[in-house]
Amino acid sequence: MFKLSIQEYAVKMIFVLAGAVGFMILFFFDLAALRGVRVVKTVIWIVGYGLVAFALNMIIRKGNNFVLPAYIKVTGIILSIVFALLLVYSLLIEIPFKTTYLEKGAGSRLVTTGTYALARHPGVLWLILFLIGVFLATGAKTLLIAVPVWGLMDIIYILVQDRYYFPKQFGEAYGRYQNEVPMLIPTNRSIRQCFKTFYKKRRGS
Repeated sequence: MFKLSIQEYAVKMIFVLAGAVGFMILFFFDLAALRGVRVVKTVIWIVGYGLVAFALNMIIRKGNNFVLPAYIKVTGIILSIVFALLLVYSLLIEIPFKTTYLEKGAGSRLVTTGTYALARHPGVLWLILFLIGVFLATGAKTLLIAVPVWGLMDIIYILVQDRYYFPKQFGEAYGRYQNEVPMLIPTNRSIRQCFKTFYKKRRGS
């Protein structure tokens, strides 16, 4: 029994590690973009996020789960859907999809409106909250390890972006953006600015 539990634990840790490797691969996405290597850039993006998605799916399917009350599961389902939609919106809709992920180069248009007025890296916030929602919805025990590990990897990734890649990509405009908008945790000012930019978009101004 003890040997079996060790084996099961090792399998679960492999999936956590697979997700962490996915984030490590993404570290090279911006480097490929800045150097104008289009095919490599796209492959890195697909493989990196694909590994994270695969690892999450396997953790949910193969792991032992806590037995949680129905109202917690429903709350988790709602949270996971809301933050999954926000993640898609911030990463695939607000920023130019083709220029960012598919075309050669890194792109030079800095997005500072919408959720990017809330925080410089809203996708990280949405991902962590999405994973928490998935844990509440499924009770997958391995997520208690995966969420902090993957969250930390994603934060390290955006620190590299924030300090090295984006200042090179966007120049002085990114320095001004850093001074005006928090990196990850929204403030009262950034929340107001976020709603203001959505209101301006709605008004068409």
